[in-house]
Amino acid sequence: MEYVCRVGTPSGDVVERTFSASDERSLRADLERQGYYLLVIRRGLGASVLRLRPRHVNPGLLLIFGQELAALLKAGLPLFQSLDMMLERQRDPVFRQSLATVREKVKSGVALSDAFRQEGELYPPIFAASLVAGERSGSLDGVLRRFTQHLRLNQSLKKKAISASIYPIVLLGMMFILVAILLVFVIPQFQTFFEGLGAELPLPTRILMAVATAAQANIEWIVLVVGIAVGGFWYWRRREDSPVVLDRILLRLPYFGGLMRMYATSQLMRTLSTLLAGGLPLLNAIDVAAASVGNRAMSQALGGATERIREGASLTAALESTRMLEALPLEMVKVGEQTGELGDMLSAIAEFYDEELDTRMATVLSLVEPVLLVLMAIIVAAMLLAFYLPMFQAISAVQGGR
Repeated sequence: MEYVCRVGTPSGDVVERTFSASDERSLRADLERQGYYLLVIRRGLGASVLRLRPRHVNPGLLLIFGQELAALLKAGLPLFQSLDMMLERQRDPVFRQSLATVREKVKSGVALSDAFRQEGELYPPIFAASLVAGERSGSLDGVLRRFTQHLRLNQSLKKKAISASIYPIVLLGMMFILVAILLVFVIPQFQTFFEGLGAELPLPTRILMAVATAAQANIEWIVLVVGIAVGGFWYWRRREDSPVVLDRILLRLPYFGGLMRMYATSQLMRTLSTLLAGGLPLLNAIDVAAASVGNRAMSQALGGATERIREGASLTAALESTRMLEALPLEMVKVGEQTGELGDMLSAIAEFYDEELDTRMATVLSLVEPVLLVLMAIIVAAMLLAFYLPMFQAISAVQGGR
């Protein structure tokens, strides 16, 4: 729940800001603990109900922020002064408002990691965890540089996946639109013409005309059914357990499920490597890594791995118990544990899967494009052939009569 509050800051200023809290009582207690004096409070509607406020800070903005903050800290600038400079330069309204809140919390004595963690879903879990590691090790700038490298690699892989999928999606969409236009608007217009030929229509033409006539006559019902199906799926997706079920189904898809598993494994290994290199304990690191994995089914399964590690199991045994990882990464993790080079081995696994994903996506894209083009050509050619068959027969009959 989000609340818009007018508060007095510890520095004596009166400002209006948006805060997130489970209820009003916990928000009041949190503000008092941070040294704020609450003047006015009202429930915010724009962000919580209409979702006009983005749920996450843009990763590109966070990447630039991490790079610049690391550079300022390395140059010897105090943290609070660095945040001041970053706040002055920030133009994105959501990120600027959040940074202002973080700055005030840091000024009142809250740790930087806690200040960002209290911003909730605006930031990925690995960000606050990296800051914790930097604060504990005394090398905040170094941890921030590792975090930005992690973010840059993840964004690069995500952009490659999106760019590879755009062309097939556009082709499928164009094919669907073309077939729909032919069936609903073009072919039914020739029904009277075909009936005037006075001959029995070929079977393909009769089937095509029946489908086109039914589609035109029931277009309202078709749109209604499609709308209900989309609305039902959207409602089902909002249920708490639905994303996990959907991601589990996606992981079982032939071939493409393997690609999704590889991407999720790469995310897991890179996040673990970044956090362990920053000095975070293994238990904390795997908790954060599990929350950072995009596939919810794998994320949920990794929650059980944490319990196994608490019980004394090795990381390899804990990951193997999830049944989500392939044999190769498990063997490499085992070697890393035995040699004491776990962080480097995790990074190597992520790099291996990144290269493998690049190769496989390029292969899939090179096959999908011609297959979709051929499929589109076959569908359109079959419809046109069924459409022109009666004309061919009529011309043949006229020529035969001569």
